[in-house]
Amino acid sequence: MVKLGNKKASITLVCLMIFALLLAACSSNGNAGNGNNGAGEANGAVNGAESGTGNGAAAEKDKKESVTITAAMQQHSAVDAIKEMLPEFEQQTGIKVQFDILPQEELHSKTELALASNSDQYDVVMMDMMFTTQYAKAGWVSPLEDLISANEATLQSDDFMEGFLSAFQTDGHTYGLPFYGESTMLMYNKEMFEQAGIANPPTTIDELIAAAKELTKDGKYGIAMRGARGEGMNIYVWAGFYNAFGGKWLVDGKPVMNSPEAIKATEVYADLIKNYAPPGGANFSWDQVQLAVQQGTVAMAIDATNFAARLESPENSKVVGKIGYAPVPSGPAGSSPSVYTAGLVVPKGSEHQEAAFEFISWATSKEIQLKTAIEGLRADATRKSVWEDQSYRDKYNYEGWTDVTVQAMEEANADYRPRIKEWKRMGDRLGIAVSEVLASSDAKEALDSAQKDIEQFFK
Repeated sequence: MVKLGNKKASITLVCLMIFALLLAACSSNGNAGNGNNGAGEANGAVNGAESGTGNGAAAEKDKKESVTITAAMQQHSAVDAIKEMLPEFEQQTGIKVQFDILPQEELHSKTELALASNSDQYDVVMMDMMFTTQYAKAGWVSPLEDLISANEATLQSDDFMEGFLSAFQTDGHTYGLPFYGESTMLMYNKEMFEQAGIANPPTTIDELIAAAKELTKDGKYGIAMRGARGEGMNIYVWAGFYNAFGGKWLVDGKPVMNSPEAIKATEVYADLIKNYAPPGGANFSWDQVQLAVQQGTVAMAIDATNFAARLESPENSKVVGKIGYAPVPSGPAGSSPSVYTAGLVVPKGSEHQEAAFEFISWATSKEIQLKTAIEGLRADATRKSVWEDQSYRDKYNYEGWTDVTVQAMEEANADYRPRIKEWKRMGDRLGIAVSEVLASSDAKEALDSAQKDIEQFFK
């Protein structure tokens, strides 16, 4: 028994008591310390459940705040609008987003290098729909259907225009969500039609030719369409004529680009531009077609549906309120409106797959598409609910435009131009052939030559 009066013994007793207390404290707090570490590294569910204070949720937010994703985006008005809203997304999710904004061709070349090397440089890529099959077969982009299914209640994927969503699907998988989209339509100057005594817009290609001829007079021209060569230039609009005349891109997996239907479509397309377009029309890109309509120098144009917002802008256009909108005219095989959409995909090399998908879902949501459309100029929404929203229809209330555009988008075939890995070279070679015919080469000879070259791409 230790006597209290013994100073040495008393000191020893106090030390033993302190040691015992420290040991007890370490024993009781050990699990909590491990739980906190686990929450920081995972999701904090255990610690949050034990404390009842939501520490797990806080840990998850801390985790997200440490994630920064990089998105390669095309220079586009829709991208500019989204960029302004990134702080809102970051505040909601804790995920930080950096944009690498590039011109269309540079975007394609730079991201393809990153994808091919399985780089983690990008977590999101804005991808042209025409590369869906190529990138999917190469294993460069991640299939998203599991994430889509898990988030379907909020994502509502069936709200996307069917042609736009299907453009990012192949072999039973979905590889992207459509960010912006367009189709093609006939835009016509109602005032010029009235002056020429033409009551209605043409509904067939034969009527289109007749109207173009009648409207080319007095320093004005009947039609403007893309003449500049390229799979995304003259071929983008020419393809509508090719399909309307019954052309087939592939037969038994082989290209057939010099068929009678292809020759006829090319002859008609070239004759319209050579005979009834403004001087230099054989070299027009889309923006020159748009400018010709804005200036009131041409009566008709077949091009992108999203022209309307700029044709109806008093700051840039002399034809505000004078333009009518109609479906593209039919040929022997029917009407063939285009489909074009750029989507957001997740590279296989990304180390932040779920965070990337969360950004994609937000950027393509109805709320964000509608907000950017109302606050800016976005005639390229990809969701049906946006087009049906009254505030959207009130803002973009151009005569007949909304209904004609929705009809075109719904009718458009995802393979308006074939989504095959050979397409880029194939389309560009066809662009050369069409350009040659615009320069007065024989259509059959130009397409026979193109056919020989294109066959090599499939070997």
